[in-house]
Amino acid sequence: MEEEIKVNKNCVNAKIQAHILPESEMRKIGFTDHVKDNWYFCRMLRFPKKKLYRDFEISFSVTIPKNSDDIRIDVLDEAFCQPYDYQRILYDHPNHETALIVQNEIEKWMDYLQKKGALSGHVRGEYI
Repeated sequence: MEEEIKVNKNCVNAKIQAHILPESEMRKIGFTDHVKDNWYFCRMLRFPKKKLYRDFEISFSVTIPKNSDDIRIDVLDEAFCQPYDYQRILYDHPNHETALIVQNEIEKWMDYLQKKGALSGHVRGEYI
């Protein structure tokens, strides 16, 4: 039987917590606040330089509300303007090459944000 995962109102694993650092630190890490109520971090994922991945544009973003509301984490297929649910793909097809690349890139950025102190509680491989 699988463990039930508790999620926040944005369907992010409730174990993952955001920490708002001093403004200069948030900016140094790579967050912006063009929308004044939120800190926003976004990166395009890197794919191997193969013809297969030439047109892949998948983004990873974290939105941290400044009012301590629930965080939001998005993985988007920019070409189709929709979420890229790599976790579901891997659940159904554990060896799916593209989803594994996306997972590795996401884990890299989650690790970066945790080491910098903006996020905590994520365990590599767990549902995000």
